[in-house]
Amino acid sequence: MNEQFPPAVWREGVIHPAYVRMAMALAERMGLVVGMRLPDGARMLSVLDVMPLLEQLGAASHPYLGIDLGSLIPASAHGAMGYAVVSSPTVGEAMHTLARYASMRNRFFHYQCQSDGAQTRLVLTPRMPLGPLRTFCEIGTAVSVFKMIQGVAGDEASAQMHFDAHWDGAVPLDVPMQMHYGQPQTVLRAPAAIARKASPTADAKLYASACRSCEEELAVIDGGLVSRLRTMMPDEQQNWLSLKAAADRLAMSPRTLIRRLGSEGVTYQALLDEAKSEMACWYLQNTSLPMSVIAERLGFADDTNFSRSFRRWRERTPLEFRKVSKQGWAMQLT
Repeated sequence: MNEQFPPAVWREGVIHPAYVRMAMALAERMGLVVGMRLPDGARMLSVLDVMPLLEQLGAASHPYLGIDLGSLIPASAHGAMGYAVVSSPTVGEAMHTLARYASMRNRFFHYQCQSDGAQTRLVLTPRMPLGPLRTFCEIGTAVSVFKMIQGVAGDEASAQMHFDAHWDGAVPLDVPMQMHYGQPQTVLRAPAAIARKASPTADAKLYASACRSCEEELAVIDGGLVSRLRTMMPDEQQNWLSLKAAADRLAMSPRTLIRRLGSEGVTYQALLDEAKSEMACWYLQNTSLPMSVIAERLGFADDTNFSRSFRRWRERTPLEFRKVSKQGWAMQLT
């Protein structure tokens, strides 16, 4: 069992709560009892936030559930990004718009759109190690976002587009596009004539308004103080920084840091507790480390203080959490 904490990027916000709610709805359709609670007010959730749900779904061993999830996600779940895509003037512009703004909602992947004289290509590549989760996440992402492009193009034009899938075709997709499985990358390809095709859902005013909203939201997500702090909890040396040390890293006074966090509706201690709670749950569920070692890694003087804090975070003791949690599958971080 892997006793190393997962990559720091697994603690970053990478998926919008709207998509997680769709995954919860899928689990309930499957007859599963979902006990997961979404953090209040979170713009984006981390891999660790959604890990219990992914384990409950069996996402690693049943990756083709990604088809069901991607198909379940309605256009409204994509927010301003979805409105910008569907109101784009042409199919090619819709693909470029999606590539520009998809990271507002889903940061599991990089989105690149390239055009030449022959075609426009929308390419998905993982931006983090996902191990056995990759196929589920890639299928769910590709199906949900490519479905938007299909809606802009229409079925007749979509039939001339090519969908290159990185995964095998054990469970084929029911889409009007020309499918190619087992490819080096997941790519949506539109011939130049299709890319130039005017969108029947084009709306210049809506497009301009939606793009403005997307730019504003991206600025908040990319440059937000909370996001920057989360990447420092713990830091590169696995140290838990005090408020003063964090303020020094950010070249501001502790008072300024407190004030700016207050304007975002959070406190430094709340962020610290959130990060330590996530890490504690990971260790308890996916390792056999004794409580004293976990407590030390989380910056506690002893396991008694750790246990008291964990009960405050999760309303149960660490031992109770470890007992009732399913044993996490060994993550092969490749």
